[in-house]
Amino acid sequence: MVYQIKGLATGTNSRAELNDIYGPSVLETLNLESKLYKTVAKVDSPSDRVGYRVRTAANPTANSYEELDVLTTGNSTRQRHYVAKKLLKVGVEVSNFAIASAEGPGGIGGLWAEEMRVAAEDFAVEVDTQMCSDANPNSSNDMTGLQYLIDSGANHTSYGDVTDRTATGYSWAVANYNATAEDLSITRMRTMIKDNVVDGANKSNLVFWTHPTQVDKYKDLIQDMQRTVPTSSVAGFEGVPSLDGVPIMDDIRITESEMYCLDMSKMKLHMLKAPTVIPLPEPKDAEAAAIVMYAQFWCDLPKVNYKKTALTT
Repeated sequence: MVYQIKGLATGTNSRAELNDIYGPSVLETLNLESKLYKTVAKVDSPSDRVGYRVRTAANPTANSYEELDVLTTGNSTRQRHYVAKKLLKVGVEVSNFAIASAEGPGGIGGLWAEEMRVAAEDFAVEVDTQMCSDANPNSSNDMTGLQYLIDSGANHTSYGDVTDRTATGYSWAVANYNATAEDLSITRMRTMIKDNVVDGANKSNLVFWTHPTQVDKYKDLIQDMQRTVPTSSVAGFEGVPSLDGVPIMDDIRITESEMYCLDMSKMKLHMLKAPTVIPLPEPKDAEAAAIVMYAQFWCDLPKVNYKKTALTT
């Protein structure tokens, strides 16, 4: 059978073909445009809700015993919780007249492909914005983000189906938090690391996330440690900065005055449908499609994370 080449649009390609053509570029754009999306673990989650279990108490039988004692048994205490997934999209429609016109003199050529490219960029910005946001999953159609997830209850009382994250029995939902107005300091950053580790984080899983402004301020703090080789005109820092082995990542959509120290093993993007290109029914003389994703960004254990606000900008 000879394969017949088709146009790269919706009316001439099946649903599978359309995603095969544009799907890889959408994922590549997401990974380039959203650092947080790229870094966070993606979890297949075939349900309309994220279900997770929280360990709230250790097995009480962990102790010493005498020879020939009867060995007692037990188990951990756990709570089960749920949070709804959200639907994200960007729709694209281009008239066939515009597509045909773009092929003529002075046109840009493949107008449909260009619209899909910029739509993927816009979709990536929206995903990244929501992952940094304070959207309440109980009242917003948006996917929730760092500002809501990593909080002590000072700004966001609820936590998914937990109505009061500061109530007795829900200390696991209360993140470390500091709102003192101050300049960024190495002492504060070390406190963030220490408090997370004391609460149960594995230091090797920790990553600082902040706005580029605070990364520059950190570099200013350690500038005196930088020495320029006399024969070289190269100065400054290369690569990802870090403090005591903890990387410092930046995202322009994190609030400029905030810094987070995250246990990345507890941060997950739960996917019902990964970013996918689908054709849309189109009664007009036009091509139409959408990039869609069904997902929720969630933290299994806010307690081992830290939010610092009110940093000088």
